[in-house]
Amino acid sequence: MTVRPRRIAALVATLSVGVLTWTSCATNGIGRGTGSDSSGPLGGFGRRDERQRVGSFSNVQAVAVSRRYVFAAGSSGIAIYDRVMDRWLPPLTRDDGLSDQQITVLAGDPVEDALWLGVPGGVIMYRPLTEQLQRTIVTGVPDLIAFDRGATGAATGGATGDAIVRAGGEWTRISRVGIATPMARPPVASTLNLPRTLNDLYTQFPTLRTQPSLLLRTQQSDRPLRTAQIISGAASPERVSEVWLGTAGDGLFRLDPAFMQSTPLPYGLMEPGVGALALAVDGVWAAGLGQSFDRGGLSFVGSDLQRFRWIDGTISVPLVGVRARALVTRASRLWLGTDRGLVRVRLDGTQAMQAWGVLDGLPDERVLSVATRDDGVWAGTARGLVYVSDSGDSRAVRTRGVGGRLLDNMPVHALQFTGDTLWIGTEAGLMAIATPNGSVGGVVSRPVGSDPALRRAVRALAWSDTVLLAATDDAVLRLAPRGGVEPVRVDLLDVRQVGRVTKVAIDDRTMWVAGTDGVVIVSRRDGATRVLRVPGDLPGPVLDIAVNRDYLWLGTPQGLIRLRRRGDGGLP
Repeated sequence: MTVRPRRIAALVATLSVGVLTWTSCATNGIGRGTGSDSSGPLGGFGRRDERQRVGSFSNVQAVAVSRRYVFAAGSSGIAIYDRVMDRWLPPLTRDDGLSDQQITVLAGDPVEDALWLGVPGGVIMYRPLTEQLQRTIVTGVPDLIAFDRGATGAATGGATGDAIVRAGGEWTRISRVGIATPMARPPVASTLNLPRTLNDLYTQFPTLRTQPSLLLRTQQSDRPLRTAQIISGAASPERVSEVWLGTAGDGLFRLDPAFMQSTPLPYGLMEPGVGALALAVDGVWAAGLGQSFDRGGLSFVGSDLQRFRWIDGTISVPLVGVRARALVTRASRLWLGTDRGLVRVRLDGTQAMQAWGVLDGLPDERVLSVATRDDGVWAGTARGLVYVSDSGDSRAVRTRGVGGRLLDNMPVHALQFTGDTLWIGTEAGLMAIATPNGSVGGVVSRPVGSDPALRRAVRALAWSDTVLLAATDDAVLRLAPRGGVEPVRVDLLDVRQVGRVTKVAIDDRTMWVAGTDGVVIVSRRDGATRVLRVPGDLPGPVLDIAVNRDYLWLGTPQGLIRLRRRGDGGLP
């Protein structure tokens, strides 16, 4: 496995006595990256804060604690929490050549603020303060990491010695500079400092085993009853009353066993993969791909990557295994288009959910696109377009506010409002409804013009000031709507660089075209173009885009990507 530094000013590779070490040097706390080399861990971005990946850390398979940091291993790598500053640091992820499937054992260093982790064929030491990764080659698969109590450690009561690693039944001493020395015999137990395991915590605090639900969960009446399952744990080395617990689906918790009080510390996404995104005031909402069988719902990610919120499906509207295809927010409502119908989520304290399906009047369960108004939402399905009133809470009416169907048996891939006009991207081309009314629907018409591109399948739409983007399978049209539904074609953008187009976005500074092979970024000021490609710059196909003034958010099957924007709207 290749492990690379996360901030690199100078890359130094040293091979000595079975150890391979990478060191990084930072200038004024901000290191420089690999420049234009998109094969590096930053994908061509110079600084770590310019490109951040947010993965799923709801299943915490292992926990380790040092004097300052808490390390939680999830499905996307290792999350790092600074318990002194009460903030999350950038995690160790697949961008650094690391995934949870490779981790066999975790241990927090009792001497310095570092993490030791075992992977098949090696031991990695990571120092968050300097963002240095050091790998030492060992034979076998490590299953235990302890620390030697040296003479100084015995006198002071602390451990200052090397790491003692057991792998394949053999013992190896690894120094803090990464030099490995095989040991002829097993170490004496009294000379070792062993981090406390979950079994040790169960022995010390039996209530953890007998009453985990009372410690970790606040049950909501409309949510399924689910007992929190503790699967990992570690104790703070210097605080007797502080325990850290990892759960299956509920993330990381900090527990005070003396007073039986716990604090949830959710980080990242509830479930792996992002199917749809929607902007919030100070962050973004993400809906998943239905890949998790443990938990499903919505994840809020703050722009500063410090605030996270998870909303589960309810008893009547389960979201486990549900694939999200479209997501929009308006006021305190969030509308979610899925492969099992349309879902409305209240973003107030109730987090109540309401769902509409075929039995309620939808043309098809597969909701591909949504566009909101104050009084409801237009939903584009795989077999037509329909309007759903936001007041349709009553089950006394069979349709519960669902209007008449339009475009029967026509897949509606995209919807976009421009003033009073609803633009519709269908399998048969671009269409529109002028001044649509939810109760009576409206008259669907085609834009005036003979351009054959307007009759091709339109996969995505986006709007900003005077420009409407319409993406087909082989091009993106930039249109200028004039009076009602008549557009004028401005130019044609080549999109072959991104494979099959999935989404487009536009604001006053920049246009974005996303697809299965990457993202094309075009400046509206001077036409300058930049391409982010898979897998060098991006981990996988882009399924959705969300843009605000400071960040570009990309949803992929491998997680959420946050890219910092420059003042001119482009990327560093």
